[in-house]
Amino acid sequence: MTLVRPAHTSTIGYWKYMRRYGVIIHHAAALVIARRAIGFKERITGELKQKIQAVKEKLNRKVNSLPGEGKGMTRKVKRLFNRLDEKIPVYNGLDRFKQESFYSVWHDLKQLALSSR
Repeated sequence: MTLVRPAHTSTIGYWKYMRRYGVIIHHAAALVIARRAIGFKERITGELKQKIQAVKEKLNRKVNSLPGEGKGMTRKVKRLFNRLDEKIPVYNGLDRFKQESFYSVWHDLKQLALSSR
């Protein structure tokens, strides 16, 4: 039996597998844990980049709509997008420990998912 760090498994499952396979987030997280136990890395795919871009465009459209509270991007979300723009291009080349670290892309994606609900 291989011990696997469960860091960011729910976030990875949310962004990559939940909608694709039509499962709840807990099952998607279990899939991520199983993939780690086998030895797979979780890469940033083109599909995931498109999802992030869609969220960014959705928030930008809200900025241009009627004024009101809770519309558009906050400064925190803008900072998240700026950090993601720096991290995503280099993420796939990192070793597994660095990919799973606290200040990884997945941490920022978790914050983005929580902020943009």
